[in-house]
Amino acid sequence: MSKVVLVTGASSGIGLSMATFLAKKGYIVYGGSRSAPGNNDFNTVKLDVTDDTNVREVVNSIIDKNKRIDVLINNAGVGSAGVVEKTPIEDIKKSFEVNCFGVVRVSQMVLPHMRAQKYGRIINMSTLGSSIGLPFRAFYSSSKGAMDLITEALRLEVEKYGIQACTVHPGEVKTNIASHRIVSLNYDDETYGKTFKTAFESLDASVDHGKDPIWFGPFVEKIINSKRMKRNYYVGTFNEKLGVQLKKFLPAHLYEKILRMYFKSGD
Repeated sequence: MSKVVLVTGASSGIGLSMATFLAKKGYIVYGGSRSAPGNNDFNTVKLDVTDDTNVREVVNSIIDKNKRIDVLINNAGVGSAGVVEKTPIEDIKKSFEVNCFGVVRVSQMVLPHMRAQKYGRIINMSTLGSSIGLPFRAFYSSSKGAMDLITEALRLEVEKYGIQACTVHPGEVKTNIASHRIVSLNYDDETYGKTFKTAFESLDASVDHGKDPIWFGPFVEKIINSKRMKRNYYVGTFNEKLGVQLKKFLPAHLYEKILRMYFKSGD
């Protein structure tokens, strides 16, 4: 029996690549997004992870047609840029609504069905930066970091029902995330504008040279079919993954010096 998979944020980038690959491998795939562009490879559904009613309707529709959902890949996310002092509370709420609450919302709708069938796989897409307070990305990092901890708790809560959950932490990936980023500061801001501009020009350049999204399809299939999913999967270059590990071992002042150099936040 083919596994039924729901992928959120499937209109482009990593989500599109995962949904397309899994569909071509024989999975019954539903790719959800707010725009829901037509796709010949998998079923597309209009899905806004910030809307309770919409999420419930989509999940119920999939269950009505297939009687089950075996795999949920929470990929929908939004980038954000700004400084803590000047980011409007409404912009902070938007980051958490998609990156954290959206994951919880879809998971809560799917979990009762996974419990009933005594099987389920939940894969939450995070970032290598979720364990680091990145300058100018405080609310992207923290919204993803909150999701990471929720996933850790979820794993322990649902394992007795045959459900496994994990988090995938990609480094930079060549996607259009920059074009949809919530930007809460202007480059001409008299306080932070200069360093903000320098840091994000460097960040956008690194995204342009990031990992190809096509890589994630085969990777996530291996996770789905693994007997025991790991709690965390780290994906990126050696330097990207090293940057996360160094926080555990370096004195704080040395680690922060590295961050200042990378983000040019000390200029």
